[in-house]
Amino acid sequence: MAATGPMGTLLLSLGLLAACVGSPAPGPADGAGTPSTDTGLARSEVVLAALGHLDAPYRYGGLDASGLDCSALVQRVYRQAGVEHVPRTTSEQARSARRIPPARAQPGDVLFFATRGNRIDHVGVFIGEGRFIHAPSSRGQVRIEPLASSYWQPRLRKAGHFFE
Repeated sequence: MAATGPMGTLLLSLGLLAACVGSPAPGPADGAGTPSTDTGLARSEVVLAALGHLDAPYRYGGLDASGLDCSALVQRVYRQAGVEHVPRTTSEQARSARRIPPARAQPGDVLFFATRGNRIDHVGVFIGEGRFIHAPSSRGQVRIEPLASSYWQPRLRKAGHFFE
C-alpha cells in the first residue's frame, strides 16, 4: 500500500533526493560551487537517520533511542551518517558548525534557535520543504515542525552543518 499524506510526500521527496545524489550535478569544470556527491549522500543519511528517531521520547541529557535531547539527536544522526566530530551540547554545536545563511539551509543542515531570550538553546535538523525535525522538551518526543510557524521562525538564530 502506498504512503499518502504529508509522510508519503516526505518519503517520496527523500527517495528523489537520494536518487539525485547518485551522480554529480553538472557544473563548472573545476567543480566550483558544486556540492560533492559524498556530501549529498551524507545529507540524505542525516535526514533518514533523523526520521528514524521520530516519536522517540525526549529526555534531557539522554543519548540514545530510549530518550534523547535536541543536541543528542543532532550528534547521533550525524554520527549515523559517518560524521564523527559533532559536539555534544547545543551551545558547542552552535559554535563549531560551519555557518550558512538560514535561508540557504539544505536537508541535513542544522538550525539553531533561541527559545528563552537571545541565547541559543535549541537545535534541530532541516529536512526540506520548510520543515525540521527536533527533540523538543514540550510534548515529549521527536517530531517534525514547520519552520515558518509563528513560534519557530522568529526564534531561528543561525544555521550550519558539520560536513567537510
